[in-house]
Amino acid sequence: MLGIKTRFVCACLGLIGAALFAGASPQPSSAVQDSDSEILVYKLDPVHCMANFRIQHMRAGMFWGRFNMLTGTMSSSESGERAPEFDITVAVDSVDTGTEKLDRTLMGPNFFDAKEFDSITFKSTEAVPNGEKKWTVTGDLTLLGVTKTVTAEVELTGMNGNPVMKKIGYEAVLSIKRSEFGMDWGVKNGALGDEVKLIVAVEGDWSA
Repeated sequence: MLGIKTRFVCACLGLIGAALFAGASPQPSSAVQDSDSEILVYKLDPVHCMANFRIQHMRAGMFWGRFNMLTGTMSSSESGERAPEFDITVAVDSVDTGTEKLDRTLMGPNFFDAKEFDSITFKSTEAVPNGEKKWTVTGDLTLLGVTKTVTAEVELTGMNGNPVMKKIGYEAVLSIKRSEFGMDWGVKNGALGDEVKLIVAVEGDWSA
């Protein structure tokens, strides 16, 4: 009889334990989801944002320039684990090569045509994880009034702040063919390359 009673008590304890475990398991899962549910929208800090570009000159050296004025927003979860979303505008007249004469040439009709198109825009449409704090981001790039789908490799460079003020930063690397947007000066004769590499560094602020 003692053996039967022992087996009965053990069985009851096992059933109670299983019920308690089953009832408790959803709570940690729900808590994890809730802790990362808030989406924060960060406003770009133009002082600490830039879009760098590189293009081959005369089939020889690689020439660098940049745009100094970027505005817009980017969003992610409070933890930074969620894939980011971007809505960025680049002011064409902020082009900077270190040479004023060349800057004026680039703002002319053969290149960025600043009088007709005063901005370049990018709006993300999809982001796929590609490593720790990294994503492959697809979006619509509009240049010279032409919109094309482009893909960038994006990395979360850092986060900082407190419950009322936060900062976040990303770096994106992508390449485009400028002729696909109608900017083909110098492509056929090799004066300037067609492929342009872009490295875009953005930093944004959020406040409660």
